[in-house]
Amino acid sequence: MDLTRIAFLLAPIAGVIAILASLLLMRKIGKMDPGSPKAQEVAQAIRVGAYAFLKRQYKTISIITAVIFVLIAVLFGVSQGFAAGMGTAVAFLIGAVASLAAGYIAMDNATKANVRSVAAAKISADKALKTAFYGGATMGFAVVGLSLLGVTILFLIYGGYGALFNQTLDATTAANLGRSAASGIVGMGFGASLIALFAQLGGGIFTKAADIGADIVGKVEAGIPEDDPRNPACIADNVGDNVGDSAGRGADLFESAVGENIGGMIIGGIISAVTGNLLFLIFPLIIRALGIFATLIGMPFVKLLPSEMKNPMKALRKGVTVTTIVCAIMFFIVSLLFFRVGWFYIFGSLMTGLVASVLIDYITDYYTGRDRTPVKKIAKASQTGSATNIITGIAVGLETTALPIVTLVVALIMSYVFGQQFAILNGIPAFEGGIYGTTLATMGMLAVMGIVLALDGFGPIADNAAGIAEMAGDRGSAETMEALDAVGNTTKALTKGFALGSALLAALLLFHTYIEEVALQTGIQITIDISNPVVLIAGFIGAMLPFLFSAQAIDAVGKAATKMVAEVRRQFKEIPGIFDGTAKPEYDKAVDISTKAALSGMIVPGIIVVIVPIIVGVLMGPVAVGALVIGCTLTAVPLALFMNTGGGAWDNAKKHIEAGNLGGKNSPAHQAAVVGDTVGDPLKDTAGPSLHVLIKLLSTLSIVFIPLFLNLLGLI
Repeated sequence: MDLTRIAFLLAPIAGVIAILASLLLMRKIGKMDPGSPKAQEVAQAIRVGAYAFLKRQYKTISIITAVIFVLIAVLFGVSQGFAAGMGTAVAFLIGAVASLAAGYIAMDNATKANVRSVAAAKISADKALKTAFYGGATMGFAVVGLSLLGVTILFLIYGGYGALFNQTLDATTAANLGRSAASGIVGMGFGASLIALFAQLGGGIFTKAADIGADIVGKVEAGIPEDDPRNPACIADNVGDNVGDSAGRGADLFESAVGENIGGMIIGGIISAVTGNLLFLIFPLIIRALGIFATLIGMPFVKLLPSEMKNPMKALRKGVTVTTIVCAIMFFIVSLLFFRVGWFYIFGSLMTGLVASVLIDYITDYYTGRDRTPVKKIAKASQTGSATNIITGIAVGLETTALPIVTLVVALIMSYVFGQQFAILNGIPAFEGGIYGTTLATMGMLAVMGIVLALDGFGPIADNAAGIAEMAGDRGSAETMEALDAVGNTTKALTKGFALGSALLAALLLFHTYIEEVALQTGIQITIDISNPVVLIAGFIGAMLPFLFSAQAIDAVGKAATKMVAEVRRQFKEIPGIFDGTAKPEYDKAVDISTKAALSGMIVPGIIVVIVPIIVGVLMGPVAVGALVIGCTLTAVPLALFMNTGGGAWDNAKKHIEAGNLGGKNSPAHQAAVVGDTVGDPLKDTAGPSLHVLIKLLSTLSIVFIPLFLNLLGLI
């Protein structure tokens, strides 16, 4: 067995290790002290509410998944034969089920770690931080492990095993078989993306409806904290953190890993077919595997020193820093080991993605950190009212688009040039080499996904823990968890920036994958010429799609929040004993409002995203679909950056004031900041994160449905 085939085994081994690490962390958290009976009672109410919502949401999603499974099997069975149709449909189903599993695992463990973080806070802030971080790491390892193992196993089943281990095949035949296997599993990426869209969108609608109701009536009108047990929306708010920020984000990053990994393998397969070397095809899997090992090394470095209590982000950043450094060392070794001629250019391509992830981290922290200049600017503007808070917040949000896009564009240019130089030295077509360079940059960024997801999972757990401590009357733990919660807002924004950054880097490789798949199935090399009216029309439709989608998502939050505000006001009016503690609010009614709103609100935006590109493809052909994807990507990226990072800055401006600045809680500045945060909530937690998924869903959908576009036009 040669070195390439031995290296391939790193992928399934790393996938299994990541899943085992997730299970061990689950067990570790399960054995921790769950805290006081009152805290456990609150936590159980949150857990029951989260499970109830997820059960109803997954039932709705399963129906949609079943319908699309049948459509794919029938449509593709007619055009490509029963075996090919079922192959694509089964890959789609596996991606969908695995994405649901990733979201479920994330939510399940978050609802266990939240109350244990409260108990740990009584011991030390470091203990509380580690408990929340381990809860997030459970999601991180589960997502990276499931995605890598799933892609690897499906690749082997769909022909990859024969390509790699059938010694009777010549190099060219084996490479073509491997490329075909990678193309055959693209349905898995579509399934994962579709589920992630509904999971992220539904969870986002749920959490923001509850959050806005708790803020407007509780904080602004009644003058009580959103997590005060007298607030009827407080349980729904905390349930929302789990179904939106945990389950939704788990599915979101799972689909990122799957879709971009498969796209990278298809691009690598093109070069493998030219060179007869399967290493190019499996190298993206190897890089993902190395990222898992690096994350395992970086995790123990997450420690909160007493001097860091005012800035807990330093403790979390140590883990990211070590993981990044270890990744860089591993990249250097494998580049030198596998690519003797031009190895530096392979290493350079990987490093551009890795460095871009670090820069996105620091840029996001600059714009969303509680004591950073942009956040202070919004907080200061709150002194003159809600209008100036919103105006300044919009200005900051718009500004946040510049540095990340410049960073990612530079990374694309550099990785493309590195890839070209490597190709020239090795007799590979320069253009294909350049695209492969951008592929490796994307893999370099994805390598640190495990530790980034751990930070993201930390956010909702810390948020829940602060709420549980408040509702349980544990002021000592509440103060610690509120400080960690403020950091959690930054880590959540960081992950959104990371997901969007990987989507931008992957845009070129996924679009090129689409072009190559059209050529492979038709023999026609399509070009996107803007002077072609069809291209311009489809491009405008694509550019419009993120705005229409976001409007539907935000409107769903607005409608749900209106019902939530009315319900909280009703309870305050009709149950007067709530304020003096002689009567309990009807928490279940608030949870039910969010649940119904989320399930009804996620359907229309989700269907729009699926139907529009199919209609465009059927009526105008594959060239128009390519233009639509480009148009959508160009507007979705800056729009999502504005929503995600700007919304995070609004949120932490409120927390900056709540920390005792500019008059503190219940001051006029605080009330204005609450309004600003309320405006930013559906942007950063509903529409913005869903746009990450939208970009990749359109790419994977366009690749899967190529036969439909071509058959109806008579091109096959």
